[in-house]
Amino acid sequence: MRLSSYDLLPYTLQFESPIQLGTEEITERHGLLLRFEAESGEIGWGDCAPLPGFSRESLSEARTALNTLAASFAEHSLDPRLFVDPAGPVYRALDAATPPPSVRYALDLALWSMGAEVLERTLAQGLHPEPAVALPLSGLLQGDKKAILADAKRMGRASYRAVKLKVGRGKLKDEIALVHDVRNKIGAGVELRLDANRAWSIEDATTFAKGVRDAQVAYVEEPLQDPTGLPMLWMDTGLPIALDETLSLPQGEAFIRGWVSAIILKPTIIGGIVRTLQLAAKGRTVGARPILSSSYESGVGLRGLVALAAATDAEPAGLDTARRFTSDVLKTSLVFDGPFVDVPALLSQKVELAADIS
Repeated sequence: MRLSSYDLLPYTLQFESPIQLGTEEITERHGLLLRFEAESGEIGWGDCAPLPGFSRESLSEARTALNTLAASFAEHSLDPRLFVDPAGPVYRALDAATPPPSVRYALDLALWSMGAEVLERTLAQGLHPEPAVALPLSGLLQGDKKAILADAKRMGRASYRAVKLKVGRGKLKDEIALVHDVRNKIGAGVELRLDANRAWSIEDATTFAKGVRDAQVAYVEEPLQDPTGLPMLWMDTGLPIALDETLSLPQGEAFIRGWVSAIILKPTIIGGIVRTLQLAAKGRTVGARPILSSSYESGVGLRGLVALAAATDAEPAGLDTARRFTSDVLKTSLVFDGPFVDVPALLSQKVELAADIS
């Protein structure tokens, strides 16, 4: 099979309200769709969207790298079965090229989705012989206290298995109180995940850990400004800890040890589908749960995350970012407004772009 052509399609998506990413506030999301087409008509779609404040590469740098690598693939005849083989020559070649993480995700997704189509599988089936059919979702609690508690109550009643709350943005005593309030709203049966985005010193994190000890917290993502202190924080407080930003460091994989409760896998940030599968496997060896999570990708990128989550232990996935956009690149936007998503139904739909993208 020869890849006859490729296209890079820029897009801009508007947020319904500004999004806080670290110290930066953004009102729109910029990215590139990658479209591969084979001579026999199969099409593969990828999404390249470096996340401001978190990705090392800019969108301009990503576009240059993506254009070069996509052009090189269009010059070869390749067996489509190679596109669903993470240990095969196609992905070894990409490993050797060391593209930026967001570029690698776009390439992996486009090639993998094309390979799955040729083999008459969904993307999830290309990743795992028996992927989850009903994928649980993790609700995202955002906004002011009133909005957070209203959403927490709604999600608890809707039987979400997990919800996520951002912390590390206000006074410790207020955030500790909010965690307990959210726990009361969602009920005892819903997993409560927290994300601190490296907000605290060891002293503040210790105070927080003691304050939420009775709130049945599943884990706190990246509580420390300096990740080297995470093992000691865990030993001193017993706080369940998840790795997120640390995984994107050159030495990040070395942190995946027995004290880690979960690893938050964001293919746009950590470097694609194959890298995600590798880290998920490493996490399982030490008892750390692999949790797929969005980096505010478009609907094309989210399709890939659904497939990965369905093929990777089917833990409640962090895809609730989709409802923050006012529109999408897809003609029919993906909807993640309930506690589960029907994986086969979602992935069986062909990619059709919105009129202003195509």
